[in-house]
Amino acid sequence: MIIVIMFVVSPIANAVAKAISSRASRPQLEPDEDGARRIMGLEEQVQLLSDQMYELADKQEFLTRLLEASPSRPTSAEPEDRIG
Repeated sequence: MIIVIMFVVSPIANAVAKAISSRASRPQLEPDEDGARRIMGLEEQVQLLSDQMYELADKQEFLTRLLEASPSRPTSAEPEDRIG
């Protein structure tokens, strides 16, 4: 059991400790105006897409209710009572 800890768990623990310390020692990036403007543009586009999705969902719900409420009709283009 001690051998497993020495050869398996110890290197994993060291790797995790290195990853944590390297993240902490990295300098933080300062936000720039171009990046902030791009993020704002993306947020606006996401909001626009979200609004359009809600509109489509409402339209689909309306059409579904309309189709469920309508009496069933034959699907063929030919009349049911054909003479001949």
